[in-house]
Amino acid sequence: MPTFSKFITSQRGAQQILDSDGYIYFRKKSSDTPLTSTWRCAKYNPPTKCKCHIYLALADNSLTLGTQPHNHSADGSVPARQEVLLSLKRKAADQPLSATQNLISETLADTAAEVNQTLPNLESLARVVRRSRASSSGSAQHAEATTSEDFILPSTCTSTRRDEPFVLYDGKTDRGLLDV
Repeated sequence: MPTFSKFITSQRGAQQILDSDGYIYFRKKSSDTPLTSTWRCAKYNPPTKCKCHIYLALADNSLTLGTQPHNHSADGSVPARQEVLLSLKRKAADQPLSATQNLISETLADTAAEVNQTLPNLESLARVVRRSRASSSGSAQHAEATTSEDFILPSTCTSTRRDEPFVLYDGKTDRGLLDV
């Protein structure tokens, strides 16, 4: 019988449960009751299609296993891999001027070899860094702009590293060139 181990965070920021046997579950919100929450095995989708469910008692964090057993073995490297990726994202947000390859090298140097083997390739890790930086700098908000009036240029994009302005035209004045 598995017991509650801890909450972990997925790559996309969703809350997950890691049980004592090493299985990971995500929340199935449509089946929640005031006393329990239902969690589905993270390998629910094809090709594994594991139908195992657990029920988390909200009062004491005890787990009750559903009727279906797991149809796969637990992958013990998943929580460590997720921690490495979250650490890389944090470093990318905290150190926006560091080279991407340096951040990846620093993160991988602190990680066990067996976990490094399960990580994505270097190109994918570089993409993780770029996306994390875009999200933390506010430039990710531009995807939602549908007209030029909706587009908001973040303050980090309007001046140099020495706080000197460099935007010559903002599209909102009649003159075209601004005094800089």
